[in-house]
Amino acid sequence: MSVQRIDSIDRAVETLLKAFHKCPSNNFLNSKFCDVPLEAPQEDPELADELTKGVIMYYYNHGAEIVQAGDYDAVAIWTVPGKPVPVDRTKDAKFNEIFIDQSQRMKEQVIPKGMPYYYLFMIGKDLKSGKRGAVRAIFEKYIARAEAEGAALVLEAIAEHAREVYEYFGFRTYLTMNYGRGEVDSEGNVDPNGEGHKAYLMIYLPASKAKL
Repeated sequence: MSVQRIDSIDRAVETLLKAFHKCPSNNFLNSKFCDVPLEAPQEDPELADELTKGVIMYYYNHGAEIVQAGDYDAVAIWTVPGKPVPVDRTKDAKFNEIFIDQSQRMKEQVIPKGMPYYYLFMIGKDLKSGKRGAVRAIFEKYIARAEAEGAALVLEAIAEHAREVYEYFGFRTYLTMNYGRGEVDSEGNVDPNGEGHKAYLMIYLPASKAKL
């Protein structure tokens, strides 16, 4: 199955909205980065989708590499070496430390100095399509690029199932981030005793470095 740069941002957005609709962890992250009250996406699913769309468009407008496979069955947003997409810190210092600063420190420890890396911001599949192989095609393409260029691949898994999928493709978990604890429960409801969400910083190193 071929992987191609998108020729329709509208179709790409449609696929990603289907994949992340009513995703509590995604809604929490969007609320933090967009400075929206945490309960807002829970109370208004249309707002939740608009926040997701806004973040997608931000990456699109800042030159991220957006690809699709299987006629938009799966869509991925990557930042490529030398072309990072600027992301502002949030107003929540605790969240910044957990989700941004710890992650950055770990990347600096794991990825050899000077090694370029691709960052997978988002990947989503239309689960109702019934097609198979689109996600695999995207990962195989970027793993091949990483191996050829001596580059790493970096992502955050925000669900256990996603983590298992990424492990299958050779990613390793280097950091577990528990964000939103004392703010929301696992379903995204505001709760001062809530357990929050977990995300996993995962990195794929090219074969020549992975064995070191």
